[in-house]
Amino acid sequence: AHRCSTSPDHPSLLAELCQVGGGPHPRQQAARRRVMSNYEEEQALEIEALTSIFEEGKEFVKISDTEFKLKLLPHPQGEAENHVGFTLHVTYTAEYPETAPEYEIEDVKGLPDDKLKKLKGLVTENIESSLGMAMIYTVAEACQDFLKENNTKELSMHEEMLLRTTGDAGGKAEGDEDDDEEYDEDDDDYGANEPEEEWKGLAEKPMCSEADRVTPDVFAVWKAKFEEEMIAAGIFKKDEVKAKTGREIFLDMAPKDGADGKAAGGDEKKDGAMVYDAALFGEMEEDVDFDDLDDLEED
Repeated sequence: AHRCSTSPDHPSLLAELCQVGGGPHPRQQAARRRVMSNYEEEQALEIEALTSIFEEGKEFVKISDTEFKLKLLPHPQGEAENHVGFTLHVTYTAEYPETAPEYEIEDVKGLPDDKLKKLKGLVTENIESSLGMAMIYTVAEACQDFLKENNTKELSMHEEMLLRTTGDAGGKAEGDEDDDEEYDEDDDDYGANEPEEEWKGLAEKPMCSEADRVTPDVFAVWKAKFEEEMIAAGIFKKDEVKAKTGREIFLDMAPKDGADGKAAGGDEKKDGAMVYDAALFGEMEEDVDFDDLDDLEED
């Protein structure tokens, strides 16, 4: 004997199928067709109900009699900003709603991988708990609640870096306050028995190896090369006249060896000695009191 369980939705039709045993029979085929047509009727009724709830063309897109897409947002009416959302692509199986429909989650917005994994688990859980009855609206409602709970703006890499920096700075500031409190509690005895370490300057500073040190010869080679590059770049001029140093000016003013003549003060040069030039220091001849010189000679 052929045994099967009856369904509360179609008790008479399934019972008729169970009573007919053996191979294909016209009566059995007719009963099966009636069951399948009943599934199709339920599917059509559910699609009609969904089109009355969701705006067709915007939220609900029908692909065929057994396939459609639902675009889900946390706030579909725009009462608040939607930072997250996705599209639920549903395909009915031949025996839906007795069997689970096939679905895909597409066009995901603002949901990281960990939250997307939770969303898929939520969809599967609601489908399994609703087998035997129309379930798509129940699934969609659960998904919208999930989106509302996770409707947070996705941060850019720059914003995440700033957020981490701010958090680290806040934690460090709190830690500094704790350290200050501990220091204040033991302020009188802090470091009292610890001798101050002597500062030795660069005496203990490690030196680089001799091969890496800059010698005068190495510097001269570098300087010549550097000047050539600056001249080639037009920064330095090849025949540029550089300002003389004080020493160079002083030496230029000195009389040449073997030169005859008198200095501005009228004294002759003797034994190559430098002659004092009064005019150089702003002392003019009219400022000299020759009477004082006569007095010195009489003395």
